[in-house]
Amino acid sequence: MTDLKAHGVEVTLPAGWEGRLFKRPSSNEVAASGVDGPPAPAGERTHAVLHASTIALPIGIGDFASGAVDKLGHDDVLVVLFEYGAESAGTPLFQASGIPRVLQADDFSPNVMQRAIRGQAGVQQFFNDQGRAFCLYVVIGSFARRQQLVTRVNQVLATLTIEPLDASADSTSGSTTTAPPTTAEPTTSAPTTAEPTITEPTTTTTTVPEAPGAGTP
Repeated sequence: MTDLKAHGVEVTLPAGWEGRLFKRPSSNEVAASGVDGPPAPAGERTHAVLHASTIALPIGIGDFASGAVDKLGHDDVLVVLFEYGAESAGTPLFQASGIPRVLQADDFSPNVMQRAIRGQAGVQQFFNDQGRAFCLYVVIGSFARRQQLVTRVNQVLATLTIEPLDASADSTSGSTTTAPPTTAEPTTSAPTTAEPTITEPTTTTTTVPEAPGAGTP
């Protein structure tokens, strides 16, 4: 198991998963690594982004993991947690309160994918927690195997915790990244119900999991 903690977000990943928890640098900051990506446009605020997957995550993928989704195999899953500005937490789109802990197999649909990929399916849920606004976006490599794959997703969601913004202030200067199994580039914009929009990753540290193994969706 591997723990990722930064920017007031914490999650524990099972062996064989790879994860990144980062915040894209603002326009007057310099990225500490390739994972952090280029600075956001002037005047835009950046927020926490989590990528977690059963595949090795390429460098430079979008906030909603474009560039990684098409690499999922039939038994793979990818989880994205994308934070919006706190001012969105009280809006109708984010009215659901609390982290979605348990997804159902029937929550997944091929129609939720940003770009249709044969056999794959996704789910997108907006919610607020601890005064913060988030979008949870999950893609599974096989719609036909959704009953089995949703169990892997829920195993990770069960460990996800979010701190209030004031409590997370001390951790906003760092990001964490796991080493790849074996073997980012976003921009903040107003949320929409149709398709999540993007921002990307500040200082990165590496945590090696016990066993080999996250742009616009």
